[in-house]
Amino acid sequence: MSFELKPLIEEDVADAHQIHQQATYNPWSLATFADCLTPPYAGLVAINAENQVCGYAVILLVAGEATLMDIAVAQSVRERGLGKQLLNGVIEWCQQQQAESLWLEVRAGNTTAISLYQKAGFEDIEIRKHYYPSDSGKEDARIMRKMPV
Repeated sequence: MSFELKPLIEEDVADAHQIHQQATYNPWSLATFADCLTPPYAGLVAINAENQVCGYAVILLVAGEATLMDIAVAQSVRERGLGKQLLNGVIEWCQQQQAESLWLEVRAGNTTAISLYQKAGFEDIEIRKHYYPSDSGKEDARIMRKMPV
């Protein structure tokens, strides 16, 4: 299955937000998600051959530093390399924008994402204790950075 990456546009927001709601423990509202269309935010979506949104990434770019705010892939297409394709698309976008670094935070228990980020050249910077809400209370966040992008 092949996917095309393209900029996140208003017509894709509802579909991307639906994936966000399924993939996130404490999802953003649709209004907050829609705000990601406004600079300094940017987004990418992955579209399949049937023109369906199958994944997305939201990026914030301020003063030469990019932050991967959110990235998710629809449950139905996981384990097909789409997360890696989206992350590579984010890195390429950051390079085009001449970002000096790319930051992210990830749940400490999300070993699949952490492995993907490490393979892409991200390094651990710090741990934020009890950062994310979870069923068992709070979960730590790993802060990671890729530099140069």
